Amino acid sequence: MAGTSRAPLVLVGGQEFAAVYDGPARNTAQWIQRGVLDYEEAVIVSGRAYWPIGFAVAFGESTERKKTPNMEYVRQLVAEQAPGRTVTTTTMNAVLAVRVGDLPPIVGIQEILALTGEDPTKAKLVTDAVTKEVFTAPDWRLSGSPLWLLPNALTGLERMRERPKSRPLVVIPEVLQALESGTYTGPGAQVLTRGKQSEG
Repeated sequence: MAGTSRAPLVLVGGQEFAAVYDGPARNTAQWIQRGVLDYEEAVIVSGRAYWPIGFAVAFGESTERKKTPNMEYVRQLVAEQAPGRTVTTTTMNAVLAVRVGDLPPIVGIQEILALTGEDPTKAKLVTDAVTKEVFTAPDWRLSGSPLWLLPNALTGLERMRERPKSRPLVVIPEVLQALESGTYTGPGAQVLTRGKQSEG
């Protein structure tokens, strides 16, 4: 939003987290398997973990063998996720200070489908609407997945309802309230192993 003094919300998924330390995506999964990294400081969206960039940058200091973050890549992520904004040192410090508790509600396709009572297998409803620019563009595309701030996802659903001949997607108030309050436990709220994901 123009004129806002809030720092950009910069997130990393598994791929970006590993890239902060110049490594392949599998490194993040290995850190989790070894218990070096967990989901305590992550937001879980559509079954995947996303961490604030500040946590990812500080992570290297918490490991037994200290890791140095690639700050050039970090600045690139900040620039990508804060379009049109000049990131000063002060702003960069504010970006790095954001923690998971500071994040507003963020949703992915699984949460959007749950919000409208649609079957979890109907992801194409949303992805097609995004492709056709009917649904609002994702606020983030991280580790191959689209993410939205909840108000922007609601705007996308409104735009879909206004589309002639489209199937109206009605928001379920209880699910919306759970997403807004951070108490949502429906589809996408838990990180699933690949095996479990393939079963569902």
